[in-house]
Amino acid sequence: MLTGPPFMSDRSDCFRVGENAHGERAIYARFAFSSGELVYTVRGKSSPERTRDSIEVGPGQHVEDPYALYLNHSFRPNLRLEKRHMFALRSIAVGEELTFNYLETESEIASPFVCHDTGRTVDSSACHK
Repeated sequence: MLTGPPFMSDRSDCFRVGENAHGERAIYARFAFSSGELVYTVRGKSSPERTRDSIEVGPGQHVEDPYALYLNHSFRPNLRLEKRHMFALRSIAVGEELTFNYLETESEIASPFVCHDTGRTVDSSACHK
């Protein structure tokens, strides 16, 4: 059985789903996280099919996860994705919305949109992969 601080934050009870200032469903931290700490592991079977709700965890590997579904995009994210692992990019406070930059993980954006904070378009032409 995995116990102790390194594994404590890799649990779904560390988050709550709520609504952000833009009226979107979002994930908020129930606990503080330190920079570099493992925050969450994306769960679910991978599929070659990209969807609006999937996260690309590797080339041709897209996963729909019931918690990661509500991790919104930000150009100033507090999480980074490495394969299936979400790590804190900096200290994260209790109650802070958890976000990551979709353009750094996705090779294509299934449903392009405009970022609320910057007004920049988030689409496949801007993907880093």
